[in-house]
Amino acid sequence: MVRRLFYWRLGMLAILLNLLPPAGTVLADEPLSVNLVADEYAPTESETLPEGGVLTQIVRDSFKIGGVEAVIRFLPNNRVITGVMKGVYDASFGWAHSAERDQKLLFSHTQIYSFRIVFFQRAGETYAWKNLADLKGYRIGTTLGNYYSDEFAALQKSNDIQVEEAGSDLANMKKLLAGRIDLFPMDEESGRFLLRRNFSTEEQAKISLQTQAISDVPVYVVMRRDLPHAAELLDRFDRGYQQLSESGELAKLIREARQSVR
Repeated sequence: MVRRLFYWRLGMLAILLNLLPPAGTVLADEPLSVNLVADEYAPTESETLPEGGVLTQIVRDSFKIGGVEAVIRFLPNNRVITGVMKGVYDASFGWAHSAERDQKLLFSHTQIYSFRIVFFQRAGETYAWKNLADLKGYRIGTTLGNYYSDEFAALQKSNDIQVEEAGSDLANMKKLLAGRIDLFPMDEESGRFLLRRNFSTEEQAKISLQTQAISDVPVYVVMRRDLPHAAELLDRFDRGYQQLSESGELAKLIREARQSVR
């Protein structure tokens, strides 16, 4: 009886061992999905560009590698980040850390891109500065919801610089051209693209940009803190982005995207 019980247990153990995956096998992640909203910030993000712009493609592909279906839709700029912080939307991408956002959002560990913020101005005009506070006497246009640097945000909060907000980058560029503001900070690449796409050759010639950068802003994927599986979704994104980078595909995507919009 004892011997039969022993062999029965041994047989059951063999069956259980056969059900386990071979040593070194990685179990596939359970498929997940996430809904993201994006704003128009061409050429990196735009509903009118192939794949939604290079940053949109990077985010979608990174999630896909991690076994996550990313559904992305575009909204007006000032609705995106505020909507995610209020819990109206689940997630977004292309946003920098700030004190308010850090309290309400989860960020990917991986920086996915960097925006070089410079001042656009009217051609022939000069606004020299060493510190942003040197620009106190000038009218600076900003876009609602956008972040430029910690120093800029602090000066704006303390009213040590004169800031006028508008609802879009395009509105600010039009205000600059019309002389209603003196300076407008924007990512250099995106600002140049905005000018080429929306203004005549004569109008473009009336706008220049400074070579001195306000900041180089690293941006990330963001999610509302109470989103189910938020931590896992971000972890899968980070792993997918790393694989995309290590394979050389990330550099290829960025290179080809920049060539296509010149």
